[in-house]
Order: sequence, then structure tokens, then C-alpha cells
Amino acid sequence: MKRNLLFIIGILIIVYIILTNTMSTSKIAFSMPCLILGVLLILMGALSKVIDNMIKRSDLLNKVYKLFSVGVLLFIIFISIIEVVIISYPKHNTEDSDYIMVLGAGLNGDYPSLTLSYRLNAAEKIFKELGESKKIIVSGGRGNDERISEAKAMKNYLLDKGIPENMILIEDKSSTTSENFKFSKEVIEVDSNKEIKDIKVKIVTTDFHAFRSRIIAKKNGYENVNNYSSNTVWYLIPINYLRESFAVVKSVIFD
Repeated sequence: MKRNLLFIIGILIIVYIILTNTMSTSKIAFSMPCLILGVLLILMGALSKVIDNMIKRSDLLNKVYKLFSVGVLLFIIFISIIEVVIISYPKHNTEDSDYIMVLGAGLNGDYPSLTLSYRLNAAEKIFKELGESKKIIVSGGRGNDERISEAKAMKNYLLDKGIPENMILIEDKSSTTSENFKFSKEVIEVDSNKEIKDIKVKIVTTDFHAFRSRIIAKKNGYENVNNYSSNTVWYLIPINYLRESFAVVKSVIFD
């Protein structure tokens, strides 16, 4: 039973990663760790009888196995708690704000990826709901495999949607979420002639990323922030939410 279960889970993970990378128009982060996990589960399934026999014959291996099992259980509980926080965090705040900030999410050629287009559609929606009077700052630099910056592609997308050019600010140097906030702070403070702590900023990102974006914003001096998030592309929900739980831990400790 255990052998078959490990095989099935491992194969499902590998098939899922292959399919999502085939369907997606941009690279999917965290794919390689998931593929490695899938292969390990298949190997564990194939060697399960050998491993069980080794554990039965050695008291030391038996103790190590029990400690490992407890560690895995605690790890799963820890990750599950983080997932609950990520999922339950408020994501659609429609309160008035001074600025609307859209975080980059990769390009497909010179055009926003599907995930990024969802974010820009959400930004357009909240821009109109707030009376078309709040400036939008688009934040994202140019990746090694990109011809133009994410910010430039985002601006072009919003212009095509009818957003006035004078209502769009650009930050085009960032390559991480932390840099999104660091460099955008400079742009916003110059435009508003105020310190960032005195400015209310609405963060537009994807739902799974909302909680962590607030953490990073706070670390960069944004005192008044809330989120208005887009939905995750449906087939990316499992990998994005799983990856985000690890990213939250990283951001709390290092960002």
C-alpha cells in the first residue's frame, strides 16, 4: 500500500510539473524542487521493501527513521499553518488609497504573462472604482531573457486599456519583490513630496502573494498598505501556494 501510494504521488507531481510548464507562457519557479521530490518519492516506493528490512534489522536506523518521521510531520504541520495564514489573509480591500502599486510577474515576449495580465486587469478595475484619480505605479525590471522591462510592458498594457499616461508611474530597476518596494518608494516619494510612511498604498499582486507582499512592504517603511489582488491562474494554484509558504519564511528572516 505504502509503495503504491509513494509511486502514485511521485508520478502525479512529475506529470503536474511537466503539464504546467507546457501550458504556461513563462517560467514557473519552484519546478525543479518539485520534480526532485517526485523522483525521490518514486525511488522510495521502489526501494520501500529494502528500506523496511534495513530498519527492522537495525535499532539505530529504526530510531533515525522515527525521528525523521516526527520531523516530517512537524514540517507538514508548520507549512500547513503558514498556508492557512496565506489563504485567509484579506486580499480585496477597496478602501481609498493614494497610490496603486502593481508588482511585476514576468513577460511573454514584450507582453505581460498571463499572471501579470491578471494583476493589471485588477489594477484597472480598482483604478476605476476609486474614481480614476489615483496614480498607478508599475514596478518591475528587465530579466536576462526579456527584451524590455516589465514596467514598460505593464505601462503599454494599461495604456491600451485606456489609462491616461500621466496617471502611470514607472519603476524599472527591480528584480525582486523587496526591490519592488525599495525602488518604488523613491518614485512615490518624489511624485508626492511626502515620506512613504505618510502615504496610503494599495498593492496589486496575485492572491497567493498578498500576505508576503505586505510583510516586505512593512520592512521597507510602508506604514499604510492594503491589498487588492488578482486570482491565481487555476492550474498554478498548487505550486504557487506551496512555493509561497517557503517564500514567506525566507522573507520574514532575510528580506
